[in-house]
Amino acid sequence: MVCSSDRPSGPTISPYALAYPPRQPLNLHPLCSAWNSVLRRAFQLSKESRLKGYAVLRTPRRFMLICGAGAMLWSSAWFAPAIADDECLIRLVKSASPETTIRELRQRCEASDVNAGADALVAVPVPASTDFEAGAIRQRIGLEDRIESSLFTLTPHAPNYIAYSFMEEANQTPFAPLVDSANPVEDQEAVFQISFKAPIAQNLFSTDLDLYFAYTSKSWWQIANDDFSSPFRETNYQPEFFVRSNKQNRFLGVPLEGWSLGFVHESNGREQALSRSWNRLEARAGFQVSQDVSLFTRAWYRLPEDEDDDDNPGMYKYRGYGDLRAIWTPNRSTFTAMLNPGTESTNFELTWSHPINRVFRWYVSYYDGAGESLIDYDFELQRLSLGVALNDFLTRY
Repeated sequence: MVCSSDRPSGPTISPYALAYPPRQPLNLHPLCSAWNSVLRRAFQLSKESRLKGYAVLRTPRRFMLICGAGAMLWSSAWFAPAIADDECLIRLVKSASPETTIRELRQRCEASDVNAGADALVAVPVPASTDFEAGAIRQRIGLEDRIESSLFTLTPHAPNYIAYSFMEEANQTPFAPLVDSANPVEDQEAVFQISFKAPIAQNLFSTDLDLYFAYTSKSWWQIANDDFSSPFRETNYQPEFFVRSNKQNRFLGVPLEGWSLGFVHESNGREQALSRSWNRLEARAGFQVSQDVSLFTRAWYRLPEDEDDDDNPGMYKYRGYGDLRAIWTPNRSTFTAMLNPGTESTNFELTWSHPINRVFRWYVSYYDGAGESLIDYDFELQRLSLGVALNDFLTRY
C-alpha cells in the first residue's frame, strides 16, 4: 500500500501518525482564572445591588466544579471525534488495496462521519413504510433491535440529560413549614434524568409482542442553595412493566409504527407531608405523520386509592388523562412539543437538542404548567433548562 507521496524522511512513521498528528493538550487554567476574576467582580456588583443572578458562583469550590464540568465537556467534544476517526482509519487500512493512500482513507472516514449512525442501520432488517421511506421511529426501532440482540445492554427509554434551570417562581408551600424560613427554595436548580429499559421476553407466545422493564428517575437539585446545604428538593422514581408491539399498521390513514400497554408506579420516596405517589395503567402509540414528523400519544387510568392513603388528591385536575407529543426531526436537530391537558391546568413543554459529538447533545427545554414533579403536581410554574443530553425521544441518524 502506498502510504503517501510526501512522506517525511527520518525515522519510520506509522500510517496512523501520518493521518492524524497528535493534538496539543488544552491548558484551561488561564481561561478558568480569567473567567473566575470576571465572575467574582460580577458577583460583587450583584451583591451590592442585592441581585441573586450569580448565586450559583458564590464559592470558589462551586466555581471549580463548574469549571471542571466545562473542561470535561470541552475535552469530550475535542477528543471523541478524533478517537472515532482513528478507529475508522485503522479499520479501513486492513481492507484497503495496495494502491490506496492514507489521504484517501482519511477522506473516506471524514465523508462517512456524519452518516455513521445511518451506516450502522444498514444491516438491520427494518420494514419500510407503505407510503414513504422509514422515518425516525422506524430507524430508532431498528437500532434498538440491533443493540438488544447483544448481551449486557440497556437502551434509552426517555431522554437522559443534565441541565441547569431557572424558574419564574419556586413552590415554597411544601417546605416552608419544615424549616425556619419563608422562602427555603431558590428559583435556580439543576435537573437531571436517568431513563433506560431492557427486554424481559421477546416474541411472547409466538407473537410480535415483547415484554419490557423500564426505569426512570428525575431529580431536582438545589445546587446553589447554600443556606440549606444544597439539598435534593425532589426525586421522582418511576419503574414500569409494559408489552410492546412494533408491527406496522394504519390508524385513520396514518401509519402506526407501534404501541405499548403497561403498568407504571411513580413516587418520590418521601414520608408523611411530603409523600407523593400514584399507580396507573398506561397505553402508548407512535405515529409517523410524515418523513420528519412523528406523533406520540399516551393515555392513562389512575388506579384508585383510599381517601386516607391518597397523597395526590385531584391528580386528574392537573395531569389529566394523557398527553400528546409531536417530534420534528428535519436534520440532526430534534424539536419536540408536548401538550398535557387537565381540568385545572393545561401543561406544555418545548425541547430542542443537537449533537455536540457522537456521545452528547446540547439540550434546551421550556416547561409551563403544573405537574412537572410530584411535589409540584398542583403548582403551576415556568422553567427554562439548558444542558447536555445523551439522547432525545427521537433523532435522525
